[in-house]
Amino acid sequence: MDVRDRISAATARAASRMGREPDTQTRWAARARLLLYVAVTCLLAWELYISEVDDLPTSLTIVQVAAVLVLYGLGRWPVVAAAISLPLAVADMLIGFHPFSVTTVASFVVAGVLIAVRPRPIGYAYVVAVIAALTTVQRTEQPLADLATWVTVFLVPCVVGEGARFMSTSVDRIRRSSAAQLTRQRRDLARELHDTSIHDITSMIMALERAKLSGIKDPKVVEEIDHAIAVGRQSVVSMRGVLKILRAEDGSSRRPGAEPVPAPVAVAAPTLQRALDDARVSLERAGHTLQVHVEDRVDSPLPVSVRTALVRVIQECTANMAKYARPGAPCTVMIERTEVETRALFLNDARDGTTEDGALSSGVGLIGVRERVEAVGGSLLVRHHDGRWIIQASIPTIGSTSEGQVERAAQH
Repeated sequence: MDVRDRISAATARAASRMGREPDTQTRWAARARLLLYVAVTCLLAWELYISEVDDLPTSLTIVQVAAVLVLYGLGRWPVVAAAISLPLAVADMLIGFHPFSVTTVASFVVAGVLIAVRPRPIGYAYVVAVIAALTTVQRTEQPLADLATWVTVFLVPCVVGEGARFMSTSVDRIRRSSAAQLTRQRRDLARELHDTSIHDITSMIMALERAKLSGIKDPKVVEEIDHAIAVGRQSVVSMRGVLKILRAEDGSSRRPGAEPVPAPVAVAAPTLQRALDDARVSLERAGHTLQVHVEDRVDSPLPVSVRTALVRVIQECTANMAKYARPGAPCTVMIERTEVETRALFLNDARDGTTEDGALSSGVGLIGVRERVEAVGGSLLVRHHDGRWIIQASIPTIGSTSEGQVERAAQH
């Protein structure tokens, strides 16, 4: 059993190297069907040529051409193809059977496909039926020798079919095991985030509220406390959206065409205008003035994936402005939208004496933003030029219809 498991795991790893996307198995099945259609077309042309050259009987030609045509439906309806090919093989033998008949080749192919993609009893029942027909319809003087010969010959499609079935089941087994392990890890992470981060943020919010109620008279201090409480509550909302994703059974089961950003994240992410307003407030608290230049077209509905990525870019880049801009220097955000992309430009004067890329000093914030932008097909450029930090983000704006509908509903 241990040897079988090792072989299964090795087979699954070898098969997974052909492609790591979720639909890899479907794409390879489509390619196999295409290869089958090409081979059947060549076989059909060859059969018609042989029929013309050898001057075969018309009835035999019809039966063999029909057997070849049955193979066209083998990729979609293997059981139906098997049910039709069996009487054609019997008819071929009654009319004028010979060992290299096309109907026999068709039976080989049908047997291999049935064993590979259908329950084993169906495939082996078909093999038994074909062998029984081959040895009983036209008896010879050595029936046992004929039986042994056909059993040996049909071992080839059986072995090929079993090999394909073994590879497919090995990949499915590894995939299910990986999915179960990923689900456990996600749930453990969600539990830890809830018990640590959300709990701690909630405790800080409660402490700030108690401090506010303690009789603080300074309006500036009260304003800063209110801002911290609002930011903390928004963080809790966003974190809960992430927890819903982590607790989902299978994040890869999203149907084709659905929005690429999970609904909890899309709901938790603020709108573009809200992100700019929050950035302006944060920069003003840090002693900077935010100058925003946004084209009117940006206000039109954006795909959810684009809006979420753009909002996170604004939040991280303006946070870097507050940390690394020259004290009191104005900061600029420019956003424009074309038919194919949305571009955002962030400019601020660097602090005096700063010679290294301070925006990348931690290496975490902008790396995450870059990954988020690249995940939706965009790009992020960070550079230092003429005493200024310049961050350029470009995000494709071509999204699905469903994303546009979700965004319109959110705005209304």
